[in-house]
Amino acid sequence: MSSKGKKRLIIAASVVGVLAILSLWVVPSLVDLNRYRPQVAALLEKETGKPARIGHLKLTIFPHLAIQVDNFVLGNPQGFPGGDFINTLRIYALVDAGALWDRQIVIKSLVIEDPVLHLLCGPGGHWNFENPPKKVSGTTTPSQSQPAAFSLGEISKITLDGGVVTVANLLPSREAGPIYFEAQKISCDFKNVNLSAATAAPPSAMLDRAKPLLAGLGSPTIVYAEQPASQAPPVAQGSFKADSLRFGAIQATAVESHVWVFAKQAYLDKINFKLAGGSAEGKAAFDYSGQNPHFNIRTIFDKIDVAQLAQAFPNARGKMTGTMKGNLDVQGDAGHSEDPLSGLVGTGQVIIRNGKMPSLQLSRNLMTLARFAGLGSSSGDPAAFSLVSADLNLANQVLTSHNIKIVSNDVDVDGSGNLALAGAGKMNYTGVAKLAARQTGLTDLVANISGATYSNGKLSFPFDLVGTLENPRFLLKSGGRVLGGFSKTSPAAGGQGSNPSDLVQGLTNLFRKKKAPAPPPKP
Repeated sequence: MSSKGKKRLIIAASVVGVLAILSLWVVPSLVDLNRYRPQVAALLEKETGKPARIGHLKLTIFPHLAIQVDNFVLGNPQGFPGGDFINTLRIYALVDAGALWDRQIVIKSLVIEDPVLHLLCGPGGHWNFENPPKKVSGTTTPSQSQPAAFSLGEISKITLDGGVVTVANLLPSREAGPIYFEAQKISCDFKNVNLSAATAAPPSAMLDRAKPLLAGLGSPTIVYAEQPASQAPPVAQGSFKADSLRFGAIQATAVESHVWVFAKQAYLDKINFKLAGGSAEGKAAFDYSGQNPHFNIRTIFDKIDVAQLAQAFPNARGKMTGTMKGNLDVQGDAGHSEDPLSGLVGTGQVIIRNGKMPSLQLSRNLMTLARFAGLGSSSGDPAAFSLVSADLNLANQVLTSHNIKIVSNDVDVDGSGNLALAGAGKMNYTGVAKLAARQTGLTDLVANISGATYSNGKLSFPFDLVGTLENPRFLLKSGGRVLGGFSKTSPAAGGQGSNPSDLVQGLTNLFRKKKAPAPPPKP
């Protein structure tokens, strides 16, 4: 090639390069997508059945051909209270260039910035994210049908960055009830998302196959993280992260999980999160195909700060300290009421070490006896314990424990009972407190008066613990009655009569009399 030809080629290449660079600014200006905002919003409203608003539309070419949507909003559909189902600061929609040339918008991937999603379940089990059924009128021939200008089918990737998700049920009044699930600053990456299938009702056969996944807690198939062989393909799968997540009153932070989303169902596996200064992990399944959303959650946890955890429950604040480990499995429906999680049921086991129960002080009265009778230790914090272990059984907002063990400085306790989680926190426990002691005449006297028994080097005092979390009452039993004014057959009756401290004072006075030196003989 001659020198003139090379120069011409270089000039032509330079011109093409300049034109290509200019097109990055010129083409978006020439193709003013913003003027199509009303048509796009109308099309979205037709496809989703929800009112749509778009703040601004813009075409970008570099680094990819994409449509930028600013201030996008989809409102709640008919039958739901006013408000937005979703609003976002910005959406980047990577589109298919070939389809766009044919005047079709086919979305290849989405990046959604700062989305705020408010998910609402109506009394009939319908959700505000669902699309209304398509109306079918007459038939069309292939020649009469036209290709859709906008596709909400499968999208290869959807990314949510920095958003908020809340879940609530509608009350019978059609107003939104309390939020029982809330995730803040979420980060999600989903693959192969089929939006049409995600918002459609699942086939009944698929729901029947999924029922074992949400079986009772006693079943080993509580949750399948992996896709079952008989299950239909997921409509989305990927990762989920949240800076904070609240379920009921429980607040978790640094949440990470893998998630599978099916039509009206979701499964989370390898959930890891921080809770009240400790850590926890687990798995969960959610079924939102019925009238009430159903959930099934399994967790194990360790190094939980009990005092910090108790802050979430007003009646329990300041009632206990210590470090807790254990497990808890819960399941139930979220009801359409002011207390949507009142139907929660579950089982678990906890161990709490090196803590205090300041308002209870189970060993205070017994320690007073010990000091004056020469039993056990004469010092120590009556509110402190080295270990508390208990089984947990939750139903009808009552927490029942069949086997409770408390080990403290001076007293070991074995007990059982229940605590109401609603209202003032009414409690009804019974048990036996044991003090180390030597068998002497004084020990026998204490046993005879207080109803205690002596065996294997320990003096055992039967007791009842009643009242509320705010005002607990520790009652020593004696023979066929309860010292402190409660009948043995009805420990939850009214609190008339003497106080347990009166019993302690009477016994200590008796001890003093027994120990007092004999008066000198009269001259």
